[in-house]
Amino acid sequence: MKFSFNNILTAFSKNNTNDDIQDTLFLEKIMAPIEDKPFAISSKNIMFAGMDKLAGYYYFKVVIVGKFKIKTFKGVKITINCKDFDLTLKSNMDELKSDFGEIPNSFITAIDFDIEKKQIEKLKNSKIKSLQVITKKQDVIFKAT
Repeated sequence: MKFSFNNILTAFSKNNTNDDIQDTLFLEKIMAPIEDKPFAISSKNIMFAGMDKLAGYYYFKVVIVGKFKIKTFKGVKITINCKDFDLTLKSNMDELKSDFGEIPNSFITAIDFDIEKKQIEKLKNSKIKSLQVITKKQDVIFKAT
């Protein structure tokens, strides 16, 4: 049997390019019906986020739309990487589950993270570079927009 490493490398590079194009088209399909500007983007997911206050407690609310799918009883962590510091927050609920999205093979995941007022002030005065959502089985990095 005769083969060439160049042919194998060429086949893999074409596949990676095709995957990148498909991921970009998938993200464009997700963004089409949504009017809001995304907070952060990964290769296969879009994150919308914001702060909320309820009964004196502060929350960092996150909604992830895309390929990110979760069903856990152990909660989720998010690490916010800023220019000067990193901040890790834990979800306020341990039981989380993704819902099906309108686009085939897409999911919608809403997660609330506990945050303190001091941490909010620190985030307001800093530039967020990236966010990392960490679960038992997944680790997704989002780049801030």
